[in-house]
Amino acid sequence: VDEVGTAQTAYSGNQIMTSDNMGGGVYRLQETGRGNGVRTFNCNETTNYTNTDFTNNSANWNLAGTDAHATDAHWGAEMTYDYYLTEHGRNSIDDNGFRLDSYVHYDQNYGNAFWDGSRMTYGDGSSGNSPFTALDIAGHEITHGLTTFTANLVYQGESGALNESFSDIFGVSVEYIARPALANWIMGEDLGGTGIRNMANPNSKGDPDTYFGTNWADLAGGDNGGVHTNSGVQNFWYVLL
Repeated sequence: VDEVGTAQTAYSGNQIMTSDNMGGGVYRLQETGRGNGVRTFNCNETTNYTNTDFTNNSANWNLAGTDAHATDAHWGAEMTYDYYLTEHGRNSIDDNGFRLDSYVHYDQNYGNAFWDGSRMTYGDGSSGNSPFTALDIAGHEITHGLTTFTANLVYQGESGALNESFSDIFGVSVEYIARPALANWIMGEDLGGTGIRNMANPNSKGDPDTYFGTNWADLAGGDNGGVHTNSGVQNFWYVLL
C-alpha cells in the first residue's frame, strides 16, 4: 500500500515522498496514487531493464552513496506528475494516467539521461558529473514523453529543437514549482560545474538566443541538426515571457 514518508534526496534535501509498503518491514520506490503509478528501479550499472527494486525498512528513505539519487528520480517523477495535474489539469503525460517508470544506475560511466518512448533512464555520470537524476532533468525527460503523446515534432532540425526546448521549459517550470528556493534558469546545475544549458543566457553555453543568431547550429549537421543547441532560441523566449 502507498505510504507517505520522506526522502533525503541527493540534490533537493529532505522531501515528502510516497513509497510502497510491501509488508514485513519492506518498502520499495513505487506508488499507485498518482495516475497509474510511479515506479523507480535499479539497473545495477548494466543496460538491462530487470525491474529490480530499491528497498528500505520504512517510508523514510536515506539511502547511502549514489543510491540516494534513486529518491531524486522517484520524487522528481512525483513532482512532475503533480505539476502537470495541478498547473494544467493533466493526468500524467498522456492525460490518461500514464505510468512513470524510471531506471537509475544505467550502464557504467554513462553521462546522460533519456526517454525511450516508454520510460526514463538515468546514468550515474561521467567526466566528473554526478548522476543525472536532478529535478529539472527528470522534468525534462518526462516531458519528452508528453511531447510524444501531444505533438508531431520530428526529432530533427527545427522541430527537434522545439522538442528539446519544450523539455527544458517544463523541466525548469517543475523546478520552480517543486523547489522554488533552489530554482534557476540553468539546466542540470546540480550535476556539478556550470550546468548544461543556460536558458537566460544561451550564448554563454554556445547556444543561440535568436533565430539564425550567434551560435546557430547547421540544420544538416550533427546532433540531429543541432536540436540541443538551437533549443536556446525558444528557451530564451520563455525566460523573456
